Amino acid sequence: MDAQLQGLLKLAAGLWLVGLAACAGQPAARPPQPPVAPPETPLPAVSWSPSQAPALAGFGPELLLPDPAAADAEVARVGELVLRQSHAFARLTSAHPNLALTAVDLLVFDVLVAQHAAQFGVVVDPSRVEAVASDEERALRAQVDEELGAGTDFAAYCWRIFGMRLDDWQRTLRVRTAQRLYQGYVIRYLALREDRAVVRFLATRDLPTAQDVVAKVRAGADFGTLALRWSDDPSRRDGGLLPPFGRGFRHPVAQVAFTLAKGQVAEPFRARLGDEERWFVVYCLDRLDGREVPFASVRDEIDRDLAQNPLTQVETAAYTLRWRSAQEQAARESAPADK
Repeated sequence: MDAQLQGLLKLAAGLWLVGLAACAGQPAARPPQPPVAPPETPLPAVSWSPSQAPALAGFGPELLLPDPAAADAEVARVGELVLRQSHAFARLTSAHPNLALTAVDLLVFDVLVAQHAAQFGVVVDPSRVEAVASDEERALRAQVDEELGAGTDFAAYCWRIFGMRLDDWQRTLRVRTAQRLYQGYVIRYLALREDRAVVRFLATRDLPTAQDVVAKVRAGADFGTLALRWSDDPSRRDGGLLPPFGRGFRHPVAQVAFTLAKGQVAEPFRARLGDEERWFVVYCLDRLDGREVPFASVRDEIDRDLAQNPLTQVETAAYTLRWRSAQEQAARESAPADK
């Protein structure tokens, strides 16, 4: 029984962290992939509730914050033994410390988003949550029917794959949808308020290659094609394209980007990205002026933008680093000086 319970908790942790990571910026073109066939074993003789079926009192930004009333809530029972959230996290920390750190980072990210949502009046429309969640459920049901056969018991599928009863899974899906919308709204809205640059860039260990790219671009060559061919950075797959960013963007190209006009390419410069220094070339696709507008007036615009261009890991990582660093700096400055 203990081994079975550990397996269930491990599966739940993996599924939830994958789902949270998707909410934090990774595009999810398809619902989670089901296995080839559902297991035929009976349900485990363990009372288990990984989500505690979050109640939907509304879709305010507080849904991004930890539930203050859920202090050390029960997550499972084995006979008379009660297992609590602190037990699960302690086991996760010892068995999979990287997953535990990822969960903490995602929580910090959500708290930052919630604070900005409250500050700037960013509110999710419940009808939008329902529409998006319903579309995702229909897509998953269709996928299950296609891969497991028409008429598959979807409620049994939810229990076996997600460890949730159908109504719990449906409520949780809507909470996760609202969280994802808040994340997209806040990051794109804050970006829209700033002066931004849209660039392609190339990174290489070889200075002559960087110089050759600059010469070819100034002679009329397409920068994206050259980045695909010569860049060492994973962004080469998109021709070195970065999402629009403001002056606070933590990336070697940011400072140089704001010295360029639309259509200009910078001379190669050396900078560190990750664990090594490389030569960078930056090409400015566009410069966008910041817009001081209320969120409600641009909500539909942001919805369309997110539908066409889902949040990227670059955006979410840059947002977290920038605002977490800002809060830590503010805390240091407000702390009393050591005597």
